[in-house]
Amino acid sequence: MKHYKPKHVQKKSLFSHSEPRETEETSQSSQPVKASKLPKFPVPGWLFTVFQILYCEILLHLWCMDGFSFPRFAAVAVFALGFGCLVSQAVSFFGCKKWSKGLTIALCFLLTAFTMVEFFVEFSYQTYMPVSTLVSGAKGVATDFADVVIVLVLQQSWRILVVLLPIIAYGLLAQPVPTSWRTRWFTLASSLVAYAAAFAIVFGVGIDADRLSTAYNFDSAVRAMGLNMGMVLETMKGGDSEAAAGDFLIEEPVSVDVPETVPAETEPEETVPQETEPIVYGDNVLEELDFGLLAEEERNSRVAKIHKYVNSLTPSKQNQYTGLFEGKNLILIAAEGFSAEVIDPELTPTLYRLANEGIKFHDYYQPMWGGSTSSGEFSIFSGVVPSGGTNSVRESLQQDLFLTMGNQLQKLGYHSVAYHNHLYTYYDRHKTHEAFGYDEFIGMGNGMEDGVKEGWPESDKEMMEFTVQQYIDKQPFSVYYMTVSGHTPYRYESNKMSRRNREAVEHLDASDAIKAYYACNLELEYGLQYLVEQLEAAGIADDTVIALSADHYPYGLEEWTANKPYIHELYGFKYKNHLERDHNALIIWSGCLEDMDLEVTEPVYSLDILPTLSNLFGLDYDSRLLVGRDVFSDEEAIVLTQNSSWKTVKGVYDADKKKFTPNEGEEVDKEYVERINKIVSNKITYSRELAAVDYFDYVSKALKSARKAAAAATQPTETVPETTEAAAAVSEPTAATEPTT
Repeated sequence: MKHYKPKHVQKKSLFSHSEPRETEETSQSSQPVKASKLPKFPVPGWLFTVFQILYCEILLHLWCMDGFSFPRFAAVAVFALGFGCLVSQAVSFFGCKKWSKGLTIALCFLLTAFTMVEFFVEFSYQTYMPVSTLVSGAKGVATDFADVVIVLVLQQSWRILVVLLPIIAYGLLAQPVPTSWRTRWFTLASSLVAYAAAFAIVFGVGIDADRLSTAYNFDSAVRAMGLNMGMVLETMKGGDSEAAAGDFLIEEPVSVDVPETVPAETEPEETVPQETEPIVYGDNVLEELDFGLLAEEERNSRVAKIHKYVNSLTPSKQNQYTGLFEGKNLILIAAEGFSAEVIDPELTPTLYRLANEGIKFHDYYQPMWGGSTSSGEFSIFSGVVPSGGTNSVRESLQQDLFLTMGNQLQKLGYHSVAYHNHLYTYYDRHKTHEAFGYDEFIGMGNGMEDGVKEGWPESDKEMMEFTVQQYIDKQPFSVYYMTVSGHTPYRYESNKMSRRNREAVEHLDASDAIKAYYACNLELEYGLQYLVEQLEAAGIADDTVIALSADHYPYGLEEWTANKPYIHELYGFKYKNHLERDHNALIIWSGCLEDMDLEVTEPVYSLDILPTLSNLFGLDYDSRLLVGRDVFSDEEAIVLTQNSSWKTVKGVYDADKKKFTPNEGEEVDKEYVERINKIVSNKITYSRELAAVDYFDYVSKALKSARKAAAAATQPTETVPETTEAAAAVSEPTAATEPTT
């Protein structure tokens, strides 16, 4: 009897054997060899995100720290851990689909790229910059300094590779896994615990606690608490809302010890009567403004708070130098990357003459205000702390900065013009400098190219030669120069001005970088030499004032830049804090000063330029509205920096270390340091607040309104003729009344 297999099984069996079997030889000859796949490891996307954020923050801190501090390192790491756990919440919902891994990589790449942008900014400018500043300056950097950026990125490409290694490894080796709700709740709780621990570190150690409030600035916040926390604080502190408003600290009045008078035992000497009474100097105030009354009437509580602060200040007094420059011409110069070391009797005789035969400043500073050239310009123009980096100048378009020298002299009928020997649109100077009081701004692209050859950097000498004849016969004039010949990089192959003047510095006993730095600054020397010669030839040197300050110290020689550590070679010492780094030179010269002997030994900085010139020119201004001081006034000399460090005649306070170092022979108590700290905090808060609410607009409108009312009150009223008999009788002269002639 035959047995048959089930039909369907039979077919399957037949089908399975109907195909010819591949032998090992046939398989090897007919199929390509497949490459073995890399092994995959289950890595949750949220965990990788936490790691990458923490990794980048630690590297940024270690690469850019001024000196290792374990409390700061711990705060940065723990804040980063909290931020990473918070961001990982979003990543945990990506799941484990094909696109989830790509989204995780994209998010981590963006955060890593932003970290590297901040690294390169700090690398180049020695300061971190908030997003608003980066965005506003990105176009100019991309178009004008693209070659410099490319070189810098190539030189530091190993750092880029280091921060990207985890992302590359995750992309090649990781296999995403799903995230449970239990894990999500765990990471959220971990984030809260991490932030609490980080704040405990900041407040527990105490060194950086005020960075969260009165002493906040973006650069210091990033150094103390990390980039992610700096961004959070910038969002909170950098806005214009009432929540971002700063608070002013109550300043205690200075206590003066009055010596006890003891009755004399001998006969008093005969007193000689004074022939002349002592001069009583008035206050530098705008008499029309009552800030106390303005505070009471102001509906905006934030503006009212500023009014109250201004009203609480003691104005400076006029002095024997008030009006010394009244009616004279002014040439104001911001010198790119200038330093006091450039001034030399043999190498730069014109600069030496201007610095030593004008007003001699023995202790001058141009702080690095966090926005490179732009913020340096703003400090010279405005007399207040630049609170928005490069945006400080752009914010000038929003309000009436009526106290700048340009605006004050412009209203007096001065011929006013500003010049720059680089692109006229850079930093929007063609718009902003009109707000500073100049009728016209001329740079490369709107007229300067007719007299200055293109190249990098352009020539200060060519700019002076081209422009002086445009205004020298239009007196009185108010002229501003922003130079560029002293710009980094300080290498012969990259700096046209350094190559041009190379022979003049070859004899110097210095490195090539220092020689290149001196060489490009010689172009400013030659330009000033031509300028002074033309003023003397026109017979107006005694009637013209030249005021010159650096925009910032030569950070292109800084050790973190591509130019290697040459800044200490230039200075001749290794600086220990920002104030030592930012020491510089101020020139205020006029031919009329050369027979005088004016010296200022107290600390002076760029914010003092505006009030000092305002007093010397005899202008009507209010000293309480400016952070700086007239250096010839009785105001206390205080030089402050962006990070709330300061210097007075008694010593230096380092805000990063919370340490005061008294000058030799000075004894200072704790109350003194606390008092100056409050003053500095209030000045920084005031500067930030006035920018946030456009405070000068309020003051300008109040001033115009008060002056308009005063003018109306002094207008003669129209008289109506009297018609009554009584009036006629009064109008007739009597015997006792003598007729007027």
